[in-house]
Amino acid sequence: MQHEIDDFVAMNTRGLVLELCEKYYDTHVVMLNNGAVFAESMKESYDKQKGFVSSVKEFDVKLLSSVITDNIVELIFHYKMMAADSSINEFTGKHIQTWKNGKIVREEYISID
Repeated sequence: MQHEIDDFVAMNTRGLVLELCEKYYDTHVVMLNNGAVFAESMKESYDKQKGFVSSVKEFDVKLLSSVITDNIVELIFHYKMMAADSSINEFTGKHIQTWKNGKIVREEYISID
């Protein structure tokens, strides 16, 4: 599982959000965003993120911490993204992921700042 997590982190830091969605999210993944259901399948997540990702011109993503306990992975990233209009969106977020058979079956995203 460590290899998959390392690859997920590498893809995320390169801004490959849609590609990692297809590669690592289970078909029936449940995703939460600050406690609210964001998506209940990989396709729904992909479709929702596609518009956002296409508006980003430049990704600057850094992993701040990683804690792995059995099949639960907690990753904290700092995101700084520049849109096509040069506006900057900067934030830090915690991803709490449940992994099963090399796929993420549940992910909760929590805004930190």
